[in-house]
Amino acid sequence: MRKVAGLVLTALFIFVLLPIADAIGEKTPVAESFKVKKGGNLVVDVENVGADVDVKVWSKLEVDVQAHGIRDYDLEDLEIKLDGNTVYVLMDSGYERRHRNVRFSISVPSEFNLDIGTSGGSIEVTGSIKGTVVGNTAGGDIELDDVDGAVELRSAGGNVTAGNISGDAQLRTAGGDIVVGDVTGELTAQTAGGDIDAGKVEKDLVAQTAGGDISCDNVGGEAVAETAGGDIELGIVKGEFKAETAGGDIEVMGATGEAYAKTAGGDIKLSGIKGFVKATTAGGDIYVDLDPTNASNSSMETKGGDIEIYLPANAKATIEARIRLRDWDRRDRDEYDILSDFKADEQERSEREVWARYVINGGGKVIEIETVNGNIEIRKR
Repeated sequence: MRKVAGLVLTALFIFVLLPIADAIGEKTPVAESFKVKKGGNLVVDVENVGADVDVKVWSKLEVDVQAHGIRDYDLEDLEIKLDGNTVYVLMDSGYERRHRNVRFSISVPSEFNLDIGTSGGSIEVTGSIKGTVVGNTAGGDIELDDVDGAVELRSAGGNVTAGNISGDAQLRTAGGDIVVGDVTGELTAQTAGGDIDAGKVEKDLVAQTAGGDISCDNVGGEAVAETAGGDIELGIVKGEFKAETAGGDIEVMGATGEAYAKTAGGDIKLSGIKGFVKATTAGGDIYVDLDPTNASNSSMETKGGDIEIYLPANAKATIEARIRLRDWDRRDRDEYDILSDFKADEQERSEREVWARYVINGGGKVIEIETVNGNIEIRKR
């Protein structure tokens, strides 16, 4: 009886061990090398493979591909080939056998186009490259050095980092930060869970995040910056801009055209604005340095802070300033006032509000200023 039981246990042991040994398998590195010309293409498309892709830029007119971590009996799923001036690295083992810990190390010439896609790993390009770069991963970080060409990167679960980009850039992630240097073209940066930090953008900027801060140096075109949970800081914007946050401060160093700023929980500081301003906050102060034009009316409103506006001495504008007085503030109502370097044409004070009207240098487009239980200052620049 004991002998039979021992045979059964041995059989069970072998039955369990065989799948484990099969899953481990032998892993022999694979290497391929191809002579290429400048301006060629590298296409990496690995489906159902949790593979990291590391690309290094070198001076040779040659593409070297090395694959690590692929089990020998899965090599039939891997295809590395040269077609014309395009090197392909392809692998798709099907959903039933998802690979892990696979890594591709690839060296390419400095003038080459990259199109890299992986289902579950990081993408890294080391060294400056001239060409178009496309990167897509479902579960890792993407990191580039400088690129002379258009860039399009997308990650479903990691950070996206790039150096200076000479061209347009589209950078998107569903779960990380976006950091990029100077961009000579247009920049679109979108993340659902992190910060956006960019250098100088020579054309238009679109920066959107659902959970972080946005910062960018000077913008050569128009700018849109939107976040549901952080601060916004922009340098000088050559065109108009829209900045909106549900939980932070907004600061812009300059703009031409429409300046739109809205926050539900912070301060607004707009300097060097030439055009018109629409600034709204539900719980902070507003500072605006404005050179008004006849394009449109301006408005500044806060539900719980002070407003300070600076205008050139020769500005043509009509200002209507109002302080609404409410009982929920324990301070004396007489402490709130409208202070101005310009002479008021009309003014009045009551139990419920302080109001004044200024027709400056013959008047112009209306600037409406309103706060609740706060002070208003209208100053000459």
